[in-house]
Amino acid sequence: MKTTAQSIRLHIFGILSGPLCCFILLLCPAPESLGEQGMKSLAAISWIIMWWMAEPFPLPFTALFGIVLYGLMGVLPLDKGLAFLSSPTCMLLLGSMLLLGAMKDSNVIERYTYKVVTSSWVAHSPTKLMILFGMATGILSAIMPNIPVAILFTSIAVALGKSMQAEPGHPLFRAMVVASGVGASVGGTGTPVGGVPNLLVIGIIASSLNYHVQFWEYSALGMVLCIAQLIAMITLCCFFFLRNCSEQGACFTLDVLHKKLDNLGPVTLREKASLVMLLIALALWCLGQPTANKLGFIGLAKLLNVSSISVFCGVALLFIPIGRDDNGRIKFVLDWKTALASINWEILIFVSGVLAFGQVCIDGGIDKWLAGLVSPLLEGLSPSMTWLVLLAISGVLCQWANPATVISLLVPTTALIAIEKGINPIVACFTVGMVANLAIMFPFSSPPIAASILGSESYATPKDFFKFSFPMVTVCVLLTWVIGMWIGPLVFPSQG
Repeated sequence: MKTTAQSIRLHIFGILSGPLCCFILLLCPAPESLGEQGMKSLAAISWIIMWWMAEPFPLPFTALFGIVLYGLMGVLPLDKGLAFLSSPTCMLLLGSMLLLGAMKDSNVIERYTYKVVTSSWVAHSPTKLMILFGMATGILSAIMPNIPVAILFTSIAVALGKSMQAEPGHPLFRAMVVASGVGASVGGTGTPVGGVPNLLVIGIIASSLNYHVQFWEYSALGMVLCIAQLIAMITLCCFFFLRNCSEQGACFTLDVLHKKLDNLGPVTLREKASLVMLLIALALWCLGQPTANKLGFIGLAKLLNVSSISVFCGVALLFIPIGRDDNGRIKFVLDWKTALASINWEILIFVSGVLAFGQVCIDGGIDKWLAGLVSPLLEGLSPSMTWLVLLAISGVLCQWANPATVISLLVPTTALIAIEKGINPIVACFTVGMVANLAIMFPFSSPPIAASILGSESYATPKDFFKFSFPMVTVCVLLTWVIGMWIGPLVFPSQG
């Protein structure tokens, strides 16, 4: 009863925290560098930030409510806020959901996973299994939403543990569960379709710097950072969990996965068509616009933007025939019910709300105001050290606040500081956004981490993620800094 009463009190406090914070800020005098309109914008987003942190309501609801709140407070017209639902970012996400829904429903993803993990190269070696398992988790997460990837690979780790009758806490399966959550979070940063935060970074860079990051540009830098961070994760997993694995009966069998692979039967036409369409989309994302521009087809180049390609390829799956059903009707790669089930409207609403949040920050001058507050703390630092500090701030904040909130506040601020310090602003914003994805310390930090902990069946604990997060975030911040300075200007030379 006491627990229930405490829960009610906490929920009520969470509900009141947003309007209370907003009301207090409205009563405060506006800083000269912010102005009255900026203060109203700050009050409005503070309401949303408090609700995102306390979570008295689902995050998508809060994001949608924010759009209405901004309109009522006069900081962003309602029609402009609602228009973000049809933004290029949301359309890219919508088409990607259709593509990945077909792959998931046709068992392409399961087959790929089981083939990789049961590869003969593993040869019952825990270290080799970790290398393949970690890389498979990360690379698959780069092309599909990271939460399903975390769930899938956690279930594989648990199934393997049970197949060899391993006790909870066995080092190999602790490592595999940790790699499932962390690898999904890290791998999700590799391409724009790997996770919602990536699309937010692209959208905010477009708003703050008027630069539209292309799919190939994002992936060229994103995949290098992603693979470097995955190597760091695997190395740390081996160091923390597998040092004494051979002394604790590390031998394992992959029979359970071989059986699952056999149960899938031969590759179907639907699987092939789903995979081919995804490869076509990836090829067009990477090569479509550069090729069209090079050949002088300017109109075609405009049409081949990432959002249009995503929607076109996703919808095309509804028209590709693969046979007939028992009633003689034509079957398609993706049917309408499966397509609807593949579309996560919660994510689309959340993304549109976060983009509106970022627009309020820019329109209200909050990004400039925050940059003015942070800049004195960075005085005397070289441009490269300033960049490192911004990455460190992003890495710390994302453990305690939703990565989308960190990106919405910190990326616009980073853009201004980078320009002031002579740092490549697009690469700086890109890398700060990448680090904000490293929310791996707590279950509330990141849905993939929560999914791995909840599905681990005690093979790993929250404490494992907590201990692992400190060295992992530290190493990844340094890697991102070095790679950003080294490769970033090669991808975005015009912004150097």
